[in-house]
Amino acid sequence: MPDETQAKDKPKVSFKFPMHGTHMRKSIGILRKACIWALVAPVVFYFLHNVRRKEIYKSYYSTYDPMDAFDRMQRAGYLDSCPVEDKKEKKDGKKDEKKKK
Repeated sequence: MPDETQAKDKPKVSFKFPMHGTHMRKSIGILRKACIWALVAPVVFYFLHNVRRKEIYKSYYSTYDPMDAFDRMQRAGYLDSCPVEDKKEKKDGKKDEKKKK
């Protein structure tokens, strides 16, 4: 019976650490944060990246002249298939005259 006396002499613990559900609460908290980030991140990305890029493209293409860009590329030699022609000398001048008749 010495075991019973030792058990009676021990002070009763009035508070127990709440182990039940600790992992579940942590997991649900992490899942909640992940869902919030999944909803917030695309919105932030849209406004900080895409809206700004749309404005840049809008301002660029409002003043863009494709013929001027073509002439610059042609003069720089990027377009080997399009040789630089003098305005005085046209190779297809005869074809144009035949079409007009």
